[in-house]
Amino acid sequence: MKFLTTAVVATASIAALSAVGVSAQTQKTYDIKVSKDATILSPSANCNECTLGADQRLEVSSEGGVTSRQILLGFTLPSETIGRPDRLDKCLLELPQPNTPMTASVTLPINAASSPFWDEYSVSTNNAPAVGDNIGSITIPNSGKPPLVDLTAACKAASTSGTGFSIYLEPAVNKHLQFPSKESYTASYLHVTIH
Repeated sequence: MKFLTTAVVATASIAALSAVGVSAQTQKTYDIKVSKDATILSPSANCNECTLGADQRLEVSSEGGVTSRQILLGFTLPSETIGRPDRLDKCLLELPQPNTPMTASVTLPINAASSPFWDEYSVSTNNAPAVGDNIGSITIPNSGKPPLVDLTAACKAASTSGTGFSIYLEPAVNKHLQFPSKESYTASYLHVTIH
């Protein structure tokens, strides 16, 4: 009887420890710095082959209701999520504070890029990936850093085919904003939690 009681207690203890271990194991967050970023000019800029990936600034703007500049950001998702979107629990975008003085808040649409395969130093209007579906938006406050944006669904979709994840920041109508690029040492990040 004493042996049976001890065995039951030991089994219960192992089960409790296993539960704690599994819980701790599932909480893993990666702070992923943007791997490439660039400003993409619109065709109307008459500079279809201009490459701006090495600039220390990123620009998004609209003039006369027409997009003239977009920001293209590329990230590398954790390898554990390749083909396993079910392992990706949370994916939050963090943008740096804009360089542009703000007098009022501005909301920028966020769209998926059609492909993650582009080179920061050679991407231009001519070869940039196409703008895909809208996946969210971010409201830039008139002071302080922008809030985190939940892009979990889009990250999950991207992880089904690989680790590349690229997005466009689109302009608000008749607004011009400038952000620091990764070349200025103030970069955008993805905060990805997996299990």
